[in-house]
Amino acid sequence: MLSKLIAHTPVIETVGDLSIPIAGISTDSRTVAPGELFVACPGQRTDGRQYIDQAVNAGAVAVVCEPPAPSSLSVPVVIVPNALYAVADLACAFYGHPSREIGLVGVTGTDGKTTTTHLITAILSAAGLRVGLLSTVAINLGGADARNRTAHTTPPALIIQHSLARMRDAGVTVAALEVSSHALVTGRVHGCVFDCAVFTNLDPEHLDFHGTLVNYRAAKARLFAQLDRGPAKPWGRLAVVNRDDPSSAAMRAACSVPTVDYGLSRDATVHGEVLHTSLDGTTFRVRAPDGVETIHTLLPGRYNVLNWLGAIAAARHFGATLADARRAAEEFRGVPGRLEALRCGQPFHVFIDFAHTPQALAATSALLKRHTSGRLVVLFGQAGGRDIHNRARMARAVAEHADLAIVTTDDPYDEDPATIVNDLAKTLEEIGWREGERFWRIVDRVAAIEFAMKIARAGDCVLLAGRGPEEETVIGNQRIPLVDADVARAALTRHRVA
Repeated sequence: MLSKLIAHTPVIETVGDLSIPIAGISTDSRTVAPGELFVACPGQRTDGRQYIDQAVNAGAVAVVCEPPAPSSLSVPVVIVPNALYAVADLACAFYGHPSREIGLVGVTGTDGKTTTTHLITAILSAAGLRVGLLSTVAINLGGADARNRTAHTTPPALIIQHSLARMRDAGVTVAALEVSSHALVTGRVHGCVFDCAVFTNLDPEHLDFHGTLVNYRAAKARLFAQLDRGPAKPWGRLAVVNRDDPSSAAMRAACSVPTVDYGLSRDATVHGEVLHTSLDGTTFRVRAPDGVETIHTLLPGRYNVLNWLGAIAAARHFGATLADARRAAEEFRGVPGRLEALRCGQPFHVFIDFAHTPQALAATSALLKRHTSGRLVVLFGQAGGRDIHNRARMARAVAEHADLAIVTTDDPYDEDPATIVNDLAKTLEEIGWREGERFWRIVDRVAAIEFAMKIARAGDCVLLAGRGPEEETVIGNQRIPLVDADVARAALTRHRVA
C-alpha cells in the first residue's frame, strides 16, 4: 500500500488516495509496468519529471517526485524533498529492509575496490559462509557469479535492494558491495545497513563530478558515516582503512565505530610483508592480532597484497581466520579484466587491466616493467568527461615506466576521441618522446590493439589498459560491442597463422 511505503521517507505533500496497492517501483518510464509506483528522479542530463505522463500512460498507479507538484494527474502524487533518496527509502521498505538481516560490507576507494570486494567473498566462502556479491564485474545472489550488466560500479538503489532481498531469501550470511563515490552522493546505497566499511586509497579521479579532491574525499567518507546508522546486527560495526594512505584519517573521522587498519607499514594492525613477487603471483606474510600466516596468491604486485590485507581485515570481522585467507588464495584465480593474462601461445606477455587512473597506471606499469626482460608496451587512453587535468598525469605515469606507448580511445562518450588522444599525446611530446619511434596515436581502439600485437617481440610485455572486461565502448550516442581480450586474441591468432 502506498501509505505504508511512503511512511519510510520524508514527505512534503500528498495528493490523492494513498490506500492503493503498489505492485512494484520504477524509475524508468520506458519499462514501468501496470500497478507500479513511478519515482521521477533528477539526472545529470534529463529530469524524470519530464516522463511522468508517459509513465502514467504505461500503467503507473502513483507518482513520487520533487516539487513543484505536477498538475492534472489522474493518479496520486507524493512530493518529496529528494527523489533519489526517496527511491532508496522506498526500495528498502518494498523489499523488507534486507540489509538489516544479512551482514553487509561496503568497499570504497579510487583503486582496488573490485578486487578487494571479490577477495572478501573468497575468504568468507573459504570460512564456510554463504556469500553474496555486487561488484563492477559480477553479481552473486547466493549461487554462482554472473556478469554485472547494469553499467554501474554500484547498481541503482532498486537493483541493490532487490538483489539483497534475493540474497537474504537464498540464505546468504554476508554480502560484499563495491561502493563508488557517485553511488554515495546520489543515494544508491542510502538505507543500506553496513556492518563493515573498507577504504582502499584515494587519488584524484572523477573531479569532473565532484569538483575538488576535498569533495571527492568527503564523498568516500559518507560510507563510513553510514556505519553509525541502522539497527545493530550480531557482528557489530567496523571501519577498515589503509594505513598507508593519508586519506584514511578522513574515513576514521567520519564514524564513531571501532577501526582496524591494514598496510605494509609495520604499525598496521593487519600488516603485510612481501616475500616474493613475479608476473605469476606473489608470496607475502601477514601478521594480525590472531596470528601469522604466509600466503601465496596468483595475483601479482604490491598493490594486490594491499587488496588482500584489506579483505582479510574485513573478513576477520565476520569470523574468518588467516588460515581461511590462505585457503582462499590457493583457489582464487583473479577478477576478469584485473591484470588478466592473455595466453595464446605468443612469445610475449599480454595483460588486460582496468587501470584508468594515474595511480593505477603507474602501479601496474611499474610492476610489469620490473618483471619484463624485453620492452613494456602500454596501450591507454582516457574516458570522456573525466578530469582533463589527469591526462597529463596519466601520460607521465606511462612514460615513467613504459618503453613504448600507444595512445587510443577509451570510452569517449560525448567528447571527440581525437581530442582526448591528442591531449595525451601532447604530454608525451613535451616529455621528449617522438611519435613513430616511442609512441603512436591510433584513435580506433581495435586498430590500436592489433598494432600492439604486431609490434610486440619475444620477451616483451603488452598492457592493454583502461577497459578491463568491458563489453561495449560508448562513442557519442552509440554503444559499440568491444572486448579488448577478444580483439587481442583474434590478432594473435592471425599473426601466428601468418
